[in-house]
Amino acid sequence: EEEMTGRHLSDLWGKETYKNIIAGKLQTCFSGQTVRYQADFNVGSSGEKYFEVTFYPLKNQEGEIVNVLAESLDITELKLSVREAIRKEEDIKRLEMTVPVGLLRCKPDGTIVRFNDNFMKLIECDNPDLLTGVSFREFYSEKSLFDIHLMQLQKGEIRTFSRVPLVTLNNREIKCRINGCMVSDYDNPHDSWFDFAFEDVSREVMLENRLLQAKKLETIGSLAGGIAHDFNNLLGSILGFTEMLGDELKDNKSAFEITGKILKAGTRAKELTNQLLTFSRQVEQKKVPVCVNDILEEAVSVVSSHIKTGMTVRERIESSKVMVSADPTQLFRVFLNLMTNAVQAMEKNGGTLTVTLELADGLAFRNETGKENSSDRYALVRIEDTGTGMEDAVISRIFEPYFTTKEPGKGTGLGLSVVYGIVSDLEGELAVKSEKGRGSVFSVFIPAITQSTEQTIINTRDSVRIMFVSGDSHESRILAGALRQSGYTVHNLRGKDEFMNIGIDSLEKINIIVYVCEEGVISQSDFYAKFVDDNLNIPVIFIAGSQCDISAEKLLNSGIAKHVLFKPVSLREIITAIQLI
Repeated sequence: EEEMTGRHLSDLWGKETYKNIIAGKLQTCFSGQTVRYQADFNVGSSGEKYFEVTFYPLKNQEGEIVNVLAESLDITELKLSVREAIRKEEDIKRLEMTVPVGLLRCKPDGTIVRFNDNFMKLIECDNPDLLTGVSFREFYSEKSLFDIHLMQLQKGEIRTFSRVPLVTLNNREIKCRINGCMVSDYDNPHDSWFDFAFEDVSREVMLENRLLQAKKLETIGSLAGGIAHDFNNLLGSILGFTEMLGDELKDNKSAFEITGKILKAGTRAKELTNQLLTFSRQVEQKKVPVCVNDILEEAVSVVSSHIKTGMTVRERIESSKVMVSADPTQLFRVFLNLMTNAVQAMEKNGGTLTVTLELADGLAFRNETGKENSSDRYALVRIEDTGTGMEDAVISRIFEPYFTTKEPGKGTGLGLSVVYGIVSDLEGELAVKSEKGRGSVFSVFIPAITQSTEQTIINTRDSVRIMFVSGDSHESRILAGALRQSGYTVHNLRGKDEFMNIGIDSLEKINIIVYVCEEGVISQSDFYAKFVDDNLNIPVIFIAGSQCDISAEKLLNSGIAKHVLFKPVSLREIITAIQLI
């Protein structure tokens, strides 16, 4: 005390500190005010110290300020604790910004009290003020599920909730994996809150669903061969008998037209079963010159027979033939799928389906698709409806596999993606225009080709000698009989031994061999060996079925098989193949 008595404050705290801080505070205190402030001082070996200083004015009996009472409180430990707490808080904030998950803290009633940027991104929020005072419960798609989760967390354990459906501020549902726990205040155990960490697993769920769909398709593919084989056998009988019946009824015009329609429907069914086989075998489709007019007319006919009351179909189809190079069944599938979707879009309120076909040039292609044209001429098919229409967000996704706008259980999400794949394979393009509530227009561009000259058919059937090598199936008997009835000379060889034992002299009299791959017939390997050993040079029409093995490739690659047909085979198909040899 004696050491400090009589000394000036500038001697104790330094002239600079006195001049810059203390002098002004004293002057304020001598004016009658109590002054409190915090200051830090370097006190030698003790390092930096923090004090809270208070100046009190002291008055005499007359009320004059005669002295100042200074009170100094060392707050170094408190100051350092606060600084450490701030540093830890900043570390936590940096951590919250760094971790790739959403973080959130809420009160027991669900009120949000803290969150990080990733949580804002997760729920599509661009303004943190929008979350102030909001209950986390509101983001649950099923509100009762939030209450269940809080009850489970009150047991004190960290819990993981998988694939919880949450709704973003843009009203979009997402699936999240949520880890949560309840945290209590150490000083006040009754004061608690809930902490959550979020991970968006929507894409993971989508990929799993796609994998599930792929497995379903794989199962369909494995079943397709057997189903198509059995169904094709039935179709073979139907087509064979129908063709024979048609020949008998040529003089009865109405009956003959009916058999023609049966043949057309049966042929389409056959092509569809071959699509199943193609799907299971992953075989590239054969492209041939196709008249778009005919395929489009057929698709319109199918759709028109199934539309409901209140719907109308309008056609504006080019009168001259428009030809493209495509698989006819695949092309039919494109048109039928687009028309079916159009009809479904008008189910509630009815409307008009308009189908147009025209020839378009490269400029029209570029203007409508925004892409460079690969052809100068295109077959342009437009399928327009006046139905519900689509929003831009939906249009951008309609060609994605497994994306569907239909109700659960009513759509696979494969239709338009398959259509897009078929059109792309034809080096074509799909363009879509749609407006919500006003309908949609799908424009299909396919490169056009010059109409090919039809094969000249020479009626020399009676001079063609056919060796029909088959098993003993009902379908083969019908087909051989139909060929014989059509004017060809047909020699049947059934079973495994007859063909192997036939002499070269007999074979030299044969013009064409029809080899039917089925149970009970000579194997493909033995058939091939016979040709090689006897040095035969007879064209073969190979009729393939589901039971053909890899040996058949030798027949195809060697050039022995001039034509390959797939069951069920119509009489018209086999006659066409014969005439092209």
